[in-house]
Amino acid sequence: MKNFDKAALSLLLVLALALAATILLGGQAGIRVSVNLPEQIAPFQKITLTFSEPVNPQMAEALLDIQPAVDGRIEWLDSRSLTFSPSRPFELAADYRLSLRPGILTEDGAELKREQSWQMKVREPLVAYLKTGEDQSAVWAIGLDGESAQRLTPEGVKVISFDASSDGEFIIFPVANEQKGIDLWRVSRSGTDAAILLDCGLDRCTMPAIAPNGLRIAYSREAAGPSPDLPYGSPRIWVLDLQSGSNNAVYADQQVLGYGPAWSPDSQKVTSYDGLADQIRMFDLATNQQFVFPSNTGGPVTWSADSTKFMFTDIQQGENGLHTRVRLADLSLNDTTTLLGEHDEIDYSYYSLAWSPVEDVVVLGFRKSEDFPAQVFWLFDPGILDGIIIADQEGYTYNSPSWDPWGGALVFQQFKLKGKFKPEIGLWESGFSEPLILGEGLNPQWLP
Repeated sequence: MKNFDKAALSLLLVLALALAATILLGGQAGIRVSVNLPEQIAPFQKITLTFSEPVNPQMAEALLDIQPAVDGRIEWLDSRSLTFSPSRPFELAADYRLSLRPGILTEDGAELKREQSWQMKVREPLVAYLKTGEDQSAVWAIGLDGESAQRLTPEGVKVISFDASSDGEFIIFPVANEQKGIDLWRVSRSGTDAAILLDCGLDRCTMPAIAPNGLRIAYSREAAGPSPDLPYGSPRIWVLDLQSGSNNAVYADQQVLGYGPAWSPDSQKVTSYDGLADQIRMFDLATNQQFVFPSNTGGPVTWSADSTKFMFTDIQQGENGLHTRVRLADLSLNDTTTLLGEHDEIDYSYYSLAWSPVEDVVVLGFRKSEDFPAQVFWLFDPGILDGIIIADQEGYTYNSPSWDPWGGALVFQQFKLKGKFKPEIGLWESGFSEPLILGEGLNPQWLP
């Protein structure tokens, strides 16, 4: 028994010495920090730093640095973890260095002994598109060199349309179900985890639009009739919150209809088109305010980068007949004005619109002649109504322009007016004399 007591006492002594050594070495090592970063970061990569023990937020933030400098927002998840979210995308051409300088991190003097740093490089963007035919209707992605196309949605699933998130991390797409309704599916950038996001049962959930912050999905929903013999109801706009799971109609009044939702860059306002009332409706989720803008084209809406203005089109009877106009709604002034079309001698059929996320310039699609159906693209400054034609190849028509996050390149849909129907994906960058064709497909969108 005495031998056993001695052995136990020896073991306790060894454990105590080991614990003391651990505490001593830990104190000498100081606070540690880790960062979980992918091999290549996304343009809007959220960076999470985790400390080995609770730290003072103000002390920690004072030691944090990113070069080249990037504006962004820091949020603390708890006393040991913070996230940094850039307010503008990391630049493609830049090599970034994230670092924490040595310094005190707690009130009782615990410190980071040595500088910690990590190198970051932004991944190359892809373009997502819809590929149809050959018994498929699927979302694919392709590089800007027109190479390495890969399928993102699974075999056997026929995709109706899709929307890509602003950060390029996931895609939402509608798929018909066995109940003859339409569900919303989600798949990540890798294309390996497609699954139903929202089971709509007998209802038809279509035209998804992902909020720029990636937290909500607006979509058009048609309720199934009381019996299979009765038609579906008129479309209404719903919003699905990806964090809370709440899923509700935007407008409580069931008489308010809508399709084609579009988000403001700040993710607080959503517009939709009511074709029955010939109106664009806007709902502000932050204030619960509603606004109405007369329009009879059902065309796209495009927002300014600061979310204070948006453009749309309408058709008005004038002295020279029906004319399409480009209208500007300025929410800060509570005013709507006509930019183009008020005094045109012919109808230029203005339609496609895309406001740059960086500069105060807009891409506009219009017809140069009433006798020719082709639409060309004009890049113009809405302040002075001056600009340049950027897509005007003979025999082609263009629509659905989409800016990359840096405001330096556009992808869009283009069609040959004669010959076999072959939808193509066009790419334009500053300095291009004509668009580059990336491949065949529909509805191109950036996957940054």
